[in-house]
Amino acid sequence: MVGLSDKEIWSLFKNGDDRALGLIYSGNASRLYQYGLKFTADRDIVEDTIHDLFAELIKSRKNLGDTDNILYYLFKAFKHKLFRKLLREKHLHEAVPPGSNGFQITWPVEHELILQEISWEQATRLLRALNNLTGRQKEAIYLRFTRELDYASVAGIMEISVEACRNLICKAIAELKKSLNNKGENTVILFFRIFSEKKS
Repeated sequence: MVGLSDKEIWSLFKNGDDRALGLIYSGNASRLYQYGLKFTADRDIVEDTIHDLFAELIKSRKNLGDTDNILYYLFKAFKHKLFRKLLREKHLHEAVPPGSNGFQITWPVEHELILQEISWEQATRLLRALNNLTGRQKEAIYLRFTRELDYASVAGIMEISVEACRNLICKAIAELKKSLNNKGENTVILFFRIFSEKKS
């Protein structure tokens, strides 16, 4: 399946191809897990939600809509399912309601190499500055730059307009610049070394 687009892989999955299912799961399960842990510390609930999501996808695969961005499709469905589960199981105190400040950005494994280019102190200051943003700003930054989703996809997952999404991210970056520049940091270099923007 090397070289196939998301649209083609999704179509194969919908038509019963288990190789496509395996590819979708292996390529996205860990991303869903990391995303879920930013809303709740309950690892069991996050794992159960991922299992339930894929079980539901398999059961209804023939009736699923089309997509040319599998990660976006999964993130959107997963987030809704996770919040429903947290509400149902009365774990709302551990969840992050939309608009709150609880979305947590941790130092991701995929960015460990950045420490070869900037100091641990710089990285720690950037992480602290990121976590001073609002929950919505942090989620938008995470989806846009860490997961490299385009603005339309981020807006869809967060259920806001594309314009609102762009404004949210622009304001977040401005606040990061203000916070880090006060400490003499080159914000642009620090930020984009960690959150490399590869998609428009």
